Amino acid sequence: MQAMPQLLSDSLQALRAWRVWRFLGVQDVKARFRRSAIGPVWIFVNMFLFVAGAGVLYGVMIKQPMKEFLPYLTAGFAIWGFLVTSLTESGYAFVNAEGYIKQFCYPKQIYLLRMLVASTIILLITLPAVIPAQLFFRSFSIVGWLLAVPGLLLLLLAALGHITICAYLGVRFRDLPHAAGGIMQVAFFATPIMFPAKVLRERHLALIYQLNPFYYLLEIVRHPILQGDLAAPETYAFAGIYILLVWMFAALLARSLDSRVVILL
Repeated sequence: MQAMPQLLSDSLQALRAWRVWRFLGVQDVKARFRRSAIGPVWIFVNMFLFVAGAGVLYGVMIKQPMKEFLPYLTAGFAIWGFLVTSLTESGYAFVNAEGYIKQFCYPKQIYLLRMLVASTIILLITLPAVIPAQLFFRSFSIVGWLLAVPGLLLLLLAALGHITICAYLGVRFRDLPHAAGGIMQVAFFATPIMFPAKVLRERHLALIYQLNPFYYLLEIVRHPILQGDLAAPETYAFAGIYILLVWMFAALLARSLDSRVVILL
């Protein structure tokens, strides 16, 4: 029982050391593009090229109007990439920080927040790729983007829960990131990203996304951006329930493994 108060104390100390994990997260992103001419802008360029190519082709194949489909695909793909990172690369959060953990007395939660910062920066670069498509089709709404902020905050909360779970399990099970990557590839095809949810409803396959928690995490951000209003209340409710369950499991896991991380590294 004494492990939880210590864990809470370490977490609060990590939050107070925000300059440390912010710096580390920013440096992680910069390191990916060292000596690159345009640096992280490549993330935006790659997203734009993907939408311009695969988006148009796939939209024609499934006979979707480009005005609706291209922004839908762009937003979904950007958010999905963020979710995948929180469930795969986070398995290395403690493993990659082994040198820091064994040499410095910082609370280990700093390296969870470091991963969240790096992932969030990439999300904030890719998600605005929706704007050129919205401007082209004259569907841009600043109100919609503002209404997406609450959903974005919930998405970040869910991602931090994912990162916590996968970071602790990743120390114990080194194959976890690879297994999670395979699972997320399957989940990708069961999540309305490359096709609108209404396509599934028309084919009486709505259960495929209604039972998928990732769909609700996508919709609380994507719907306001695309439609200019808040998502349905039940969407936020399901997302909130999922986040609560994730954090309950994350807390139990952290309490069990936090004191053993250094030994397992």
